[in-house]
Amino acid sequence: MPKNNMTLNYSNIDTLHPEILTIGTYTEFAPFSYEVNREILGTDIAFLNKFANHIGYRTNIVTMNFSELWQAPNQNQCDIAAAGIMARNDRNIGNYAKWSNSYMIVCRSLLIKTQDIEDFSIPNGFLGKKIVVTPDSTAHIDAIDRYKPLGAKIIPFVESQEKVVLDLLNSKIDAFAEGNISNDFLKNNYGNTLLSLYDLHEMDVKETLNFVVRTYNNNLIDYLNDFIASNPY
Repeated sequence: MPKNNMTLNYSNIDTLHPEILTIGTYTEFAPFSYEVNREILGTDIAFLNKFANHIGYRTNIVTMNFSELWQAPNQNQCDIAAAGIMARNDRNIGNYAKWSNSYMIVCRSLLIKTQDIEDFSIPNGFLGKKIVVTPDSTAHIDAIDRYKPLGAKIIPFVESQEKVVLDLLNSKIDAFAEGNISNDFLKNNYGNTLLSLYDLHEMDVKETLNFVVRTYNNNLIDYLNDFIASNPY
């Protein structure tokens, strides 16, 4: 496919609204998608804005719960769903959507207070620990498999990432389970040396991040995959 968008005709792309790319996202997943002063920012959003500009489209952003994201394109709620989503076989995206090619690989981690590292490291160190996860996220799945058998209490509720970190710093919870990219962002923006990433590990299946794309025809996903291949995230 030619790389110069000046020579291409993108009128054959099937989107919900002509020449508008509707992005569905969950805004408590920094740095991929988050909100500041009512503006939705993030690396996923910036990348898709760049893609939309490449094909000569404007963007419209709609927000939803994380667990609604992968079904949203098939349900005509958006053209592309984006918020650091792993392409898992157990996530039903429907008949009229496809996973894009991967744009990043991440691993699992816990965000904890630096002063608690030794406490986590002793035998039975996870017993009674309160670990917050985003409901239905990969972190949620991993925490149930990895930490619940060790006696940890898994809390699937995130009012906001900022509040979770404040609760962590104030010892109301013991850890926030997220991908390493997200937890590193939160550490640097909210706690710095007071916080540390702990138990970095890969899952049994490599954790790739992908977009979910509405595919009533394949033109949009073909153009997006080409853009992913030629534009480093």
